[in-house]
Amino acid sequence: MLEQDLALTFPTLPSTISKVEEFIASGQTDPAPLVEIVERDPSVSLNVLRRVNSPYHGLQREVESIDRAVRLLGFVEVSSIAMIEGVEELQDHFDSHSTLLRQIAHSAVFTGRFAQGLTEALDVGEDWARIAFSAGFLHAMGRLVLLHIQPDRYATLAEADTRPLPGTEAETHAFGENYRTLAPQAADHWNLPERICSVLQIAANPTDRPESPGKTLGVSIQNGSDLARRDLTEDFAGSLETAGETSAADIDHLVAKVAQDASLYASEVGHF
Repeated sequence: MLEQDLALTFPTLPSTISKVEEFIASGQTDPAPLVEIVERDPSVSLNVLRRVNSPYHGLQREVESIDRAVRLLGFVEVSSIAMIEGVEELQDHFDSHSTLLRQIAHSAVFTGRFAQGLTEALDVGEDWARIAFSAGFLHAMGRLVLLHIQPDRYATLAEADTRPLPGTEAETHAFGENYRTLAPQAADHWNLPERICSVLQIAANPTDRPESPGKTLGVSIQNGSDLARRDLTEDFAGSLETAGETSAADIDHLVAKVAQDASLYASEVGHF
């Protein structure tokens, strides 16, 4: 429980994120509903078109159709753009802590990308890989709850840490809870799909869970979240590259490779 003088409240989940979650939960492979979500949000539409037409993709002809852009970019990238745009909707609420909000968003995108990439690489299963990005992203959103409850106090805690975002021990000491334990509570409050809530519960404490695809995803999310804090430091990309070259263990090399991908992806998404 949080300290007695604190009320456990949750920020309103942006509608864009809710709609993307509904699409994920539906299990549909047809991108048409995702196209509709993007088309209904002018800001997301603009960023999707900017992304597909950026030098990163090197297309010879400019894409003007949202439908074509979504199909070219793919589900994970479009979902990440929509989700991070949803976080941007919270700027007015956290206007005095915009940098911290941006760091949380970066961490969320990194964690989601890492979990999705590692789940695919380990061949856990397509159905689990499908929800991996979403679950990883929402895992980091537990920080938003603490920022929402006491923004100035959480910002002070973040400034006192040697890394841009507080660790779970510091959060627990200050608030009695941490972002990992708050994420599944927030997901339940937001009425998100049961499977997402279940994975977030596992990611909060996977140690005593029996081996299963859900536990593999939960561990991937937790590791991705830890790496996301390092990704906000200047030397992270270099340290990963070295680890990938010198590690003798295949899994260490794989994790380093996926984390490098997540590092680059998180730094680019939302920055057009």
